[in-house]
Amino acid sequence: MSKIIQIQVPGSKSITNRVLPLLVLCKKKTSIKNIGICDDTSYMIKALKKLKFKKQSNPIKIFTGNAGTTTRFLTAFSTLTENTVIIEGDKRMNTRPISELTKALNSLGAKVETKNGCTPVKIHSKKIQGGKIHIPGNISSQYITALLLTLPFAEKNSELIIDKKLLSKPYVEMTIKLLQQFGIEIVNKNFAHFKIKGNQTIKPPKTFIVESDASSASYLAAHATLHPGKPVMLKNIRKNSIQGDIKFLEYLRKMGCEIVETKIGTIVKGTKNIKSLGKVDMNETPDLVMTFTILAMFTKGKTIIHNIENLRIKESDRISALETEIRKFGIKVKTGKDFIEIIGDPKKIHSITSPITIETYNDHRIAMSFAVLKDTVPKLKIENPSCVNKSYPTFWKDLKKLTS
Repeated sequence: MSKIIQIQVPGSKSITNRVLPLLVLCKKKTSIKNIGICDDTSYMIKALKKLKFKKQSNPIKIFTGNAGTTTRFLTAFSTLTENTVIIEGDKRMNTRPISELTKALNSLGAKVETKNGCTPVKIHSKKIQGGKIHIPGNISSQYITALLLTLPFAEKNSELIIDKKLLSKPYVEMTIKLLQQFGIEIVNKNFAHFKIKGNQTIKPPKTFIVESDASSASYLAAHATLHPGKPVMLKNIRKNSIQGDIKFLEYLRKMGCEIVETKIGTIVKGTKNIKSLGKVDMNETPDLVMTFTILAMFTKGKTIIHNIENLRIKESDRISALETEIRKFGIKVKTGKDFIEIIGDPKKIHSITSPITIETYNDHRIAMSFAVLKDTVPKLKIENPSCVNKSYPTFWKDLKKLTS
């Protein structure tokens, strides 16, 4: 095997943003290691420092940028403070829906206002009580996580009944596993019905180690896939991860990559003939769609990634963005309400000599997915490269280790 480049991917922002609110409520000190530091988690940390659990005379104002998890989790969590809290995002965040979450919180005894179903939201000084509610599962799993992180500390017991199929189920599963590690009990009936006791007490571990971010690791693995002579060791990435996006290892194995787990992480070695995934449902791994759409460009035949309608309300309309940018490579691509279809042509991409500029739509995942092509398409330019700070501030530094 060629020389293996080792990279320590930063801690998972998804895990970090779930654990941080729990730490605020801990009565015992706990040590947290490998915390994911990026824009989204920085917004969470700043917000939690502002939140007070003693009565304040003035409203607490919080800005969350375009951080979906931070915004949704804090909207629910703030109902525990008995203070007036105003949460506002940036221009894009203020168009992303939150009304189903605010309606649920109001049904559970809180008082939360939003004018247009998006941020800004105003959480009044009326503590959440708990109770029994129905909430749709087909809009955002972040709503469910926000409630699961909050209701164990409400006054009464609660029940969440999920209407319609739950999107991105692995993210809810991650939330439940993390809560269990902090001593919180939740009865889960097939991800359709959750029972949560109120007034629970957190029992934190003495030390909590945040796993490296699987979604971020997928971009480095994609580069290795395209360059068989440059295998990568992804430190602290293992198949038994609680992150749903660890499935990227399974997808890569199906595409012909060699995957080897070691004591310190996982090695990914690419292949000269990348196999198509064919028709694949990525409803449970939406953050991997960008990675595997790019890899699909290098396979022979058709790839259809479907059941991904939720991508249209992320940091950008990711389905539309992918279609627009992929066309710049001369690759045939078609999209619909909930799918993207690519007919790969590796020879065409390898023959590109003219400059190509990728518009990132201020979306970190669009930037990172196309960035893995930088030494395949020599005159490729990524607009607004700093947008990767949202989840992976050291991305360009790590990618350079693979491309140099």
